[in-house]
Amino acid sequence: MKNRIASATVVLAILAASAAPADQARTGIYPEGNIPIAPYTPGIKTDNGFLYVAGQIPYVKGALPAHAADGENDIQDQSKIVMENLKAVLDEAGYSFNDAVRTTVYLSDISLYGGFNEVYATYWNEGDMPPSRAAIAVNALPGGKPGAPILVEVSMVAYKSN
Repeated sequence: MKNRIASATVVLAILAASAAPADQARTGIYPEGNIPIAPYTPGIKTDNGFLYVAGQIPYVKGALPAHAADGENDIQDQSKIVMENLKAVLDEAGYSFNDAVRTTVYLSDISLYGGFNEVYATYWNEGDMPPSRAAIAVNALPGGKPGAPILVEVSMVAYKSN
């Protein structure tokens, strides 16, 4: 029992010593042209090397482009915009897709999974290690309008040692 208490005390001491005030431990990342539609930060970079990228939807300068909701290849068009939005946050923070360790993909219909993957796969070269990933079908995504639904949103966590 004494060993467990001593171990827990050491762990707590290490965590307390490594913690930094929130205002010093993270930096907001705001790529040019990335206009949030709600109160959030596109990316948050922490002093310990992590980058948390908010869910990106297929908006360009605050709106869904007409070509991404014209009924022709919409999932591929929207996926390309989402991936480029992610890339803009990564670039602004000094990271790349190869630094990504986790993504979460939200699709308005799981039948869009294949079309999304066609685009997603092009962001890693052969031999690269794509991040771990979850894909989830949801009822609706933010930013959609009648006749112009948002089909995909992707969030990401990246890591780069300091």
